Amino acid sequence: MKNSSAINFDNSNYPTNPDIGTSNNSCPCTVAQILAVAIPLSLLGLFCAIFLPIYLTKHNHHNKIIVIRDNRTNPINNTNTNTNNITSNLTDEGEFDEFDENVTNLLYATLTPKNGYDNILIFLNGISEVSNKYFDYFKSNETFIPRKTKIYSLAGRPRRMRFIEYYYNYSDPVPGWFDVDQNAVLYCDNCSDLYDEAKESLNLVLDSIDQIAYAEQMSYDKIYLAGFSQGAIMVNYVLLNSRHKLGGYLPFSGYIFDHDLHYNQVIHNLTDSQKEKINSKKDYPIIATHSFNDNAVSYQNSSEAYLTYYREYTDFRLYSFGNLLHVLPQQPVLPHVKLWLKERMGK
Repeated sequence: MKNSSAINFDNSNYPTNPDIGTSNNSCPCTVAQILAVAIPLSLLGLFCAIFLPIYLTKHNHHNKIIVIRDNRTNPINNTNTNTNNITSNLTDEGEFDEFDENVTNLLYATLTPKNGYDNILIFLNGISEVSNKYFDYFKSNETFIPRKTKIYSLAGRPRRMRFIEYYYNYSDPVPGWFDVDQNAVLYCDNCSDLYDEAKESLNLVLDSIDQIAYAEQMSYDKIYLAGFSQGAIMVNYVLLNSRHKLGGYLPFSGYIFDHDLHYNQVIHNLTDSQKEKINSKKDYPIIATHSFNDNAVSYQNSSEAYLTYYREYTDFRLYSFGNLLHVLPQQPVLPHVKLWLKERMGK
């Protein structure tokens, strides 16, 4: 934030009529001396005019990561979706959607506003989360989703999760987009098929977007893709491999990976193919949120990867905030996310 206080210069000690030279018609500087000073200064000015904007563009990250302090410690995490504990003053002029709820199965559910809708949001759930996991949250005034938006909520197909087995001693298949080990990274036996499950889920989501657009007769710029945790990872994966530019991408508490980024390791020297992929989608709008104290997905790894991939994007913001853990958007980031969506939805 710029300092609004003015800088006052005290010129009371400066002479009002200083004598320059020895007489009114003489100058102590020769032409050669003047040129010796003027030419280097001109070259320096020209250099700054050309290269300073380039430098600032490449290093202007302060407006990409917005830090919001927060001292609360009661999160919505992947084991508790009780919205009664959420404190929020965010309202939508006292009007809220009433929904027709359709839970087809564990992997597919919809919330359709009874008063109609003009946008669609596809939400990708995280590990072990069924399709209607967050419906109470979506229907409350604490949601990040603006009114008159139809919600498609998708979960990954049931699969073995070594992360669940390790921490919860539960070996049955649970919904998920790809297998992860106890450190919440892609599980790797011999690494030759590291991304098979992720690629399978990627194609499933891409196909689902196309099918929804066709069934709803909705243009792609009216469709938004959001996700939480492993669902957020899939949002980033879809963004980097999108067939069409969507209205917006919203990953919450996730990280970035692609075919060349193994084990969620942050790489700073991108390959030519990665650079080409990024440059082709630099105008894709994306807003992400991540807590400093996330106990499931490393904030440091996530934020560094976001800057590695998205720092040149024209419409990218990462909202970083205080003491909450692995969470969906709520106070204090909730109003920023909802406003971002409203602006793009024209509401």
